[in-house]
Amino acid sequence: MLKASKPSTSTRTPPTFTLTPPTTPVRPQAFETPELEDEYPEGQVSAGVPRQCEDSVLPTAEESSSWESILPRPCTIQYQRLGSGPSGSNILGSGAWSSVYRATELSPAEAALLPTPPSSPANSRSQSIAGQFLAVKAAARKDAQTILYQEARVLTYLHRFRRASSYLVPFHGYDAASHSLVMDAVPLNLETHAKCSLETAKTNFSTRTMFDPVCGLAEWQSLASQLIDGLGFLHEASCVHGDIKPANILLQRSEDGSPDSYRPLYCDFSSSQIVEHPNSDPSKPVQQVTAITTDFASPELFTSLCSSAGTATTASDIYALGVTLLVVAIGTSPYVGARMEIQKLSMAREGRPLDFARQTDQGTRVMKGKMVEKCLRGALEKKADKRDTTEEWQRTVQSLIDQ
Repeated sequence: MLKASKPSTSTRTPPTFTLTPPTTPVRPQAFETPELEDEYPEGQVSAGVPRQCEDSVLPTAEESSSWESILPRPCTIQYQRLGSGPSGSNILGSGAWSSVYRATELSPAEAALLPTPPSSPANSRSQSIAGQFLAVKAAARKDAQTILYQEARVLTYLHRFRRASSYLVPFHGYDAASHSLVMDAVPLNLETHAKCSLETAKTNFSTRTMFDPVCGLAEWQSLASQLIDGLGFLHEASCVHGDIKPANILLQRSEDGSPDSYRPLYCDFSSSQIVEHPNSDPSKPVQQVTAITTDFASPELFTSLCSSAGTATTASDIYALGVTLLVVAIGTSPYVGARMEIQKLSMAREGRPLDFARQTDQGTRVMKGKMVEKCLRGALEKKADKRDTTEEWQRTVQSLIDQ
């Protein structure tokens, strides 16, 4: 990940510390506001439906639509974070700002028996057999606490809208005591799935499928359609994700075994920002792009990073998702041929990921005129103002699927 100079900080302060969120405002654009959830189902925890805190006060629809008034939903689930386990098996992921640990939900009786607070790490052998597994995202260093606080605000805001449960990892709230986010544990991510699909495709190579995505055409089409829908939801809710890539998309498996057996869920909103909202404060200081993932960054973000004057936008989100779906089609980065990081950077700046993907050993899967290339062409335009919107992109994909 490339990094620029340290960004300026916001003047908004949460209850206990100064808030310095990684903001990524978008270019001026008219957003349609999705309908708001009237309430959260009380006492329910299931895939896609967050638990309702019994002692929380739900905002009205008008209050929910005010981003500036949003505070993180407090987590009232009692949980126990599991120890590292064999080979770090209880660490679900880690990054520059945070690590994600497996945890288990505890019943009130189990929590009362613990000699230590419920959120303290436990040996994996002492996990509750009655509780569901959770994912606890904890700050890796002290200066990351404000970033997780901001991410909790974004997730709290987004989960107030209908359809959020269809596209986002279920969010159970913010644990202020440990500066952690508590979510459902979804162990499989799209990056791992793409790599495994590539190995399977190489092992079972066939001239009949050499022009299809490594995961299979039906599955790729389903993932593409769902992810474009999900990105449309985020943009309608005035949210720019800012860091879309396979590692930040989790896959929840359905039980029917159909081609759309995976439901992709967006996660990691640490680079996200709610922007251009009707009730947002135009005088609030914003930060510029300070870090990008080379493989998925749109060409304009490289210029922005060098000049410290740019921001992530809905258009850069669309480009990032386009490259993500390209990676899922070929099982690896389109810049896999780069021998050094500076060469990869040069390739990515050119804004021609489809061309470079065709030069890999899986290039037949993205040939011109084939399904993948037709689906991604409009999203991977080099110039931001030439790219499809999510609505245009979805229409293109759906029309190709229906052919």
